[in-house]
Amino acid sequence: MSSLIHSMIMGTPTTHRRPSVAAQLLSTAGLALGIALSSSPHSSAQWPGALIASAAGLTMWLSHRRMCKTLQKTLQTERLWQAVAKGCEVGIVMLQPRRGPLGRFMGYQIAQSNQQAHALLSANAAPLQGQMLVDVLPSQLQHGFLHRVNAAIESGLPQIEEHAYVRPGDQRATRWLHHQIIPIDGGVALVSRDTTEAHQAMNVAREREAFYRTLVDCLPMAVFARSTRPSSAGEYVVWNKASAEIMQLPADKVLGRKANGLLPSEITRRGDEQDLAVLRDPRIHHFPNLVYRTPNGERIVDLIKAPVYGVDGEVDHILSIAHDVTAQREAAEQLKLASRVIDETGDAIVVSDAVDRIVMVNPAFLNLTGMTPAEVIGRSAELLGMSPLRESHLPGVTQALHGSQRWSGESHQVCQDGRQLDTWLSVSTLRNDLQKVTQHIRVFSDISVLKAHQRELAEQARHDSLTGLPNRRAFGERLGQALARARRNPQTLGVLYVDLDGFKGVNDRYGHAAGDKLLAEVAKRLLTCVRLTDCVCRLAGDEFTVILEGAGNPGEMVRICQRIVERLSVPHDIAGDAVVVSPSIGAAIMQSGETGEALCQRADAAMYAAKHAGKAGFVMSKAPITSDAEDGPPLRQGAI
Repeated sequence: MSSLIHSMIMGTPTTHRRPSVAAQLLSTAGLALGIALSSSPHSSAQWPGALIASAAGLTMWLSHRRMCKTLQKTLQTERLWQAVAKGCEVGIVMLQPRRGPLGRFMGYQIAQSNQQAHALLSANAAPLQGQMLVDVLPSQLQHGFLHRVNAAIESGLPQIEEHAYVRPGDQRATRWLHHQIIPIDGGVALVSRDTTEAHQAMNVAREREAFYRTLVDCLPMAVFARSTRPSSAGEYVVWNKASAEIMQLPADKVLGRKANGLLPSEITRRGDEQDLAVLRDPRIHHFPNLVYRTPNGERIVDLIKAPVYGVDGEVDHILSIAHDVTAQREAAEQLKLASRVIDETGDAIVVSDAVDRIVMVNPAFLNLTGMTPAEVIGRSAELLGMSPLRESHLPGVTQALHGSQRWSGESHQVCQDGRQLDTWLSVSTLRNDLQKVTQHIRVFSDISVLKAHQRELAEQARHDSLTGLPNRRAFGERLGQALARARRNPQTLGVLYVDLDGFKGVNDRYGHAAGDKLLAEVAKRLLTCVRLTDCVCRLAGDEFTVILEGAGNPGEMVRICQRIVERLSVPHDIAGDAVVVSPSIGAAIMQSGETGEALCQRADAAMYAAKHAGKAGFVMSKAPITSDAEDGPPLRQGAI
């Protein structure tokens, strides 16, 4: 650079070698001597004089020619460096020390400068040449800059200075200038260049680096990278916060170090093998379900490794992204278990959306209904025979679901093949964060067998186990129903109370088994004595009742009573003996406004009257019972 400064317009030194003064004097003396000898009248002196003059002239001519060539080359070099100084992008300034009349140092003065230096340093249109350096520099930079200039002159070594610079009156942003201060003979050469773009690029690079470091640190998965350069192979160059938290190793203890001594040996060995696989096949590699033993316990990790190329096209780093999927795997296992439980449970499960379209069913539901998934998924639950959840006829469903509660109760399910099932139904809802219903869940339990058993037990509770006839409880229910029908459609209603005469003697003589057999036979005979629409009941022991609906007149009841007396009085074969048990019958016909209890009281009283009258007959109660009075004169068998 100093040769450039010496060769430019501001002070180009001569680069040719000047002939010595002695050589010039000898050539001149030789030429004068040769001329003098050649002019001598003696011929012996003329030839040597001519040779000496020719040799001296030739020497002077060659010297002149060489000087002209050197001067021409110097001028070409000078024009070349002038063009370089004028067209280069750096500012070049020649500084010379300025001294006062008394030789006192007054500062550095700009002797020469190129156009680029004027553009960088001048604050106005005035040329830099002739100005003092302190007048060009801002006041806050003068002390440090002058110190650098003095250091360059004193040491004879170039100095570097870089600073932010704002020219006076310049409204543009701050610029950065880089100066090379080069000592030369008689002064200092200042080579300046604008490094603003480089600083801006560096700032942008720093901002991007800070952004990406922050981004990597904020990622919820562990991100780290190891160098593959020979000088730093295996050293960590990236280690984000997630990595530090998982492995309990802060970044300042990891960056710049290798995995050996930091991580467990199996993790180190596995990482080296994975990096080697990436280097052999430089592409993105996925390593799923890796088990890492960390200070927080074993973690399951999905690892992605990718090569990072440098500017030379070679792999510079291997980037690793480790996603901790332990929670997801556990959740997946839980979901898998829940799904298996749903599939294996014996209860039918149906999941529908907010508008009650089916989105999922389990195998138990398909087995229960005999349908296939294609016949169920996407269809309305109500169309498949399920109870609707909106405006449901099941009491309490709507209120429970509106209150985010679960409802349970009996329901009816109609299958596609027409089968009707009794079910125990549980209904609940799933809601989103806005508390809007997203799914309905129905759980069915088939209780058809249980309900049938319950009905059977209920029927058994209303029937006599010995005779199969309705018992006292059923008698009360059926009498109440018959009374209601009689009042709604005016018709006659009669009640018969039948008691067997002599039944206790049969039990005492032949035993209870024979008595039970006798009662069963009596029940059969009673059924043959009445119509299909009539109801025969056993109250207890040997007491029976008959409800006669629509008996047209008292004469018809008399004929029924006579038929009962006749058929029940036929002997029974018990242990080879002919045993006769006759009935005593009390009959009553419902009067207007009479209650069932009053009707039964009259029939019962008439039955006791028949017993008192001699048994084996019947008594008709003609009017409601009054206090301390019987039914008037009771009617014996065949009397009205």
